[in-house]
Amino acid sequence: MNTTPFFLDAKPVSYLIGEQALDSSYRLVEKYPRYVLLVDDNTREHCLPVFREHLPELLSADVICIESGEQKKNLDQALFIWNELTRLNVDRDALMVNLGGGVLTDIGGFVAATYKRGIDFANVPTTLLGMVDASIGGKTGIDFGKFKNQVGLFVDPVAVIIDPVFLKTLEEKHWQSGFAEVLKYGLIMDRELWQWLYGKDYHEIDFWDKIIVRAARDKIDIVRHDFEEKGVRKNLNFGHTVGHAFESFFLKNNRPITHGQAIAAGMICEAYISEKLTDLECSHKEEIVEMIDKNFSRLSVTEEDVPMLFDLMRQDKKVREGKLRFSLLKRLGKAVHDKEVGTDVVLESLEFYMHDRSRL
Repeated sequence: MNTTPFFLDAKPVSYLIGEQALDSSYRLVEKYPRYVLLVDDNTREHCLPVFREHLPELLSADVICIESGEQKKNLDQALFIWNELTRLNVDRDALMVNLGGGVLTDIGGFVAATYKRGIDFANVPTTLLGMVDASIGGKTGIDFGKFKNQVGLFVDPVAVIIDPVFLKTLEEKHWQSGFAEVLKYGLIMDRELWQWLYGKDYHEIDFWDKIIVRAARDKIDIVRHDFEEKGVRKNLNFGHTVGHAFESFFLKNNRPITHGQAIAAGMICEAYISEKLTDLECSHKEEIVEMIDKNFSRLSVTEEDVPMLFDLMRQDKKVREGKLRFSLLKRLGKAVHDKEVGTDVVLESLEFYMHDRSRL
């Protein structure tokens, strides 16, 4: 088994990815005179002991603990962290280490980038979703007014340390959530990765280290070429225009779902749209739907929910001049972006999602 982590110095970010990454990571952050660890109530219990065991050099770091969950990624939580940093007299020479999943690295990066006009931070993701997606690429932010990531910044961490050791702490729903983003990389840019995964239930997979390194490198390759999402990085939004609407809808109705559940639903809808508008082969759409249905249950939405879903989509950051723009698939492993999609086709995709019987 490979036990040498993959290292990439992609200035201004240093990446260390794979088994035993944590054991080798101190050299990436040793220059700082002070460290602050940001955790949530889950990672404090399950991940902080692992972190300290593998990185004893940071045992004396101050710890700030926040509440977990997407519904807590808000301004009140950001205010709490700013107040704690102030109470602890943290200055601009400190490093904040964000130890957690995508919610925590999003809000942690946002707070670090704005505290005293910016202190350095490093991300140590503890969920599959964080490892392959949320911790990479410099997107930070909070939800505002029930809309996802409505306020935020593009700002890079100084380091991202991705060690699968934390996967042992994961609840099943978080494995599943991250798997949706892994599938997305296969669909938009990495057909070989898709072929590794196709036909498998995520419970059956036993080569996660290999998958994590591959998916993380896929995302790094994209964001290095398009950090501010002006071109090819938009391909990463496949499944997210509809998916974020689903996620916000359930959050707004106090029935929160995981990010992965929402994106899986969004990928079914957007695969349908791709067949209609970018000539994705019907057999490929069916392959996508089959694979997602193998790993995710359909969300419970009805015709009555469609108007609210549309309203939420209109708040999406990809809307330009009032028109919905999607990232869609040309074929397995190839995506295109900035495709204008009419309301009628989006409605058809939701109808397909709610009423398609091929999965039964």
